[in-house]
Amino acid sequence: MSLEVTLIYTILLIVFLLILTIRVLDLRGSPVTKFLHAPDRVVSPETLERAIRAHGNLIEYAPLFLLLLLLAEINQLNAVILHLSGASFLLGRLMHGIGFGFLKHSPIMRIGGMALTFLSFIILLLTTASQLLSV
Repeated sequence: MSLEVTLIYTILLIVFLLILTIRVLDLRGSPVTKFLHAPDRVVSPETLERAIRAHGNLIEYAPLFLLLLLLAEINQLNAVILHLSGASFLLGRLMHGIGFGFLKHSPIMRIGGMALTFLSFIILLLTTASQLLSV
């Protein structure tokens, strides 16, 4: 059994997670990233807090979504539905993470990202539930 769909979205989400992680480390003043900016850079507490929450938010939602995606793929849910929900989730997480973790104020990115995240869960939940009921 091939689990390509889950693997694709897991890899892409981990890459984005690493980007958010490096952002938090940099804002905290990591010696590894100090050469990337001016030595007298001042980071506001709000900027750091937003970056931490963008990182944390991805960590909170991604495992549950990937587990649901994996179970749906194991149960041979239609690949188009799997990719539709996976792409929606990835786009939603990118929008939210960038809008909240990198930009000062972007309600469209943040709210749109959360809406796509919820939509992705709903797509998988409804299709897996209907598949379960039709068996």
